[in-house]
Amino acid sequence: MKSAAVWRRLPLPDGEVEVRLIRRPRQSIGLRVRDGAVELVAPPGVSERRLGEVLEQRRDWIAGHLRRQRELAAERAAPVASLQGQTLSWRCLPGQRRAVRRVGDVLQLCGVEEGDLDAARALIARYLKREAALRYGERLAHFAGLCRRQPAGWQLSSARGRWGSCTAAGVIRLNWRLIQAPPAILDYVISHELAHLEHMNHSAAFWAETARLYPDWQAARRWLKQHGAGLFAFD
Repeated sequence: MKSAAVWRRLPLPDGEVEVRLIRRPRQSIGLRVRDGAVELVAPPGVSERRLGEVLEQRRDWIAGHLRRQRELAAERAAPVASLQGQTLSWRCLPGQRRAVRRVGDVLQLCGVEEGDLDAARALIARYLKREAALRYGERLAHFAGLCRRQPAGWQLSSARGRWGSCTAAGVIRLNWRLIQAPPAILDYVISHELAHLEHMNHSAAFWAETARLYPDWQAARRWLKQHGAGLFAFD
């Protein structure tokens, strides 16, 4: 998308935000938040008054997206670690060999210099993957015990576009980043993928099977939509 001059400034609870107006032939008005500013893409015939109304209608949506973008930027600058919904602090310790150990609610990152955020992030990610490998199997076995068809096996996934998958052969893949979320979120994703053993689609029957395995699936799904982006602070 080409750059555009600032059209106006929209007052928000956290301060003003720049709004850039881009005119181009299209059927509808487009709105997105990028790089701390709002981009409004509209057909040439739409009046500025109407565009102002759209901004007012989407004010809360804009404020929420800006807030989340700032949170993600802060996490990238200094990653926040969490395990099953519990926030863990971390500190760097001298050492020849890089390793991570947990003492209470603190992750001790050995062999990482202060300020080396890339190394800290990599070591925390290693710890989270290890925890996922240790914990996922037990939860999967619990829910698989409620199923008629059993999974052929399971694997950790590093996918950036999905939380889990179920192959035609019955192999379940679960994103290791889910270990950061509250336990209920992993339980929902496991139930979702196990339901695919019976229904390789998202039909009403599939959702009924998901609900049988995990009745509160809708709340967990909403949580992922609202907070899932924050689980990608680590690679």
